[in-house]
Amino acid sequence: MKNKFSRARRLSLLGIAVCLTVAAGISTPFTPNASPSLLILGDSITWGTEYFAKSQKLIATDAQWANIVIDGQYSRRVAFPTPNASTKFSGVKTFKKLSASGLKADAVIVALGSNDVAIETKEAVYELIIRDLLTTIGNVPVTWITVNRRDTPEIAKRSVVFNQVLAQIAPEYPNLVIEDWYSVIAKRTKWMAFDKIHLTPSGYQARAKLHRRLARELFDRHIIATTPTTTTTTSTVPPTTTLPATTVPPTTTLPVTTVPPTTAAP
Repeated sequence: MKNKFSRARRLSLLGIAVCLTVAAGISTPFTPNASPSLLILGDSITWGTEYFAKSQKLIATDAQWANIVIDGQYSRRVAFPTPNASTKFSGVKTFKKLSASGLKADAVIVALGSNDVAIETKEAVYELIIRDLLTTIGNVPVTWITVNRRDTPEIAKRSVVFNQVLAQIAPEYPNLVIEDWYSVIAKRTKWMAFDKIHLTPSGYQARAKLHRRLARELFDRHIIATTPTTTTTTSTVPPTTTLPATTVPPTTTLPVTTVPPTTAAP
């Protein structure tokens, strides 16, 4: 048991070390203006899901999306509530940069918020940055994966608050669906790395499978959203004209004449 735990811890340490060494940044190539295109916009967890579990390849096996763009960056936030020159560390600015490069995102999986709750403490800020990103993305199907960061008790509480704010404003965005990763992973502690932020190898595998399921669901939502509604014209048939009934006079019965029997000759 101890050996298994030590091995899992070593793998988690290795994963985090790799993240730090390569600055945990990835933005997979795409064909400009191709459609339909799926964007997964996230932080180091998104990067790890691609690096360790090949989420893009997994999604591609369904052969639904022309482009599957994985853009994950270590320490990336949803947005900065105050002016900041950084692009790669801002989800909002990264989305704008990708759009300017020719990516027309027809659907988006958002996996951001973990780095925001580590720094920001106010609900108003959470609402501000969430709205900023949703407005920037626009009216396409979006699935937002809830935040799960538990490295300190205070940050764990902020994760809950961030998710609550997200749920509170969701009704204002009909194109938004929330995926409750927070509750799912709470029941599966083996998926969480020792730092209570990142994932273990099995956690990244589970996350990749989640990305695939969400990609399928988003494809269906994209098809529904872009399929024109067919209006059927109803033809009104004029009412049938009822002719007045004609009364036929009864047939006259003639009296029956009785012919006397013929007298036979003797």
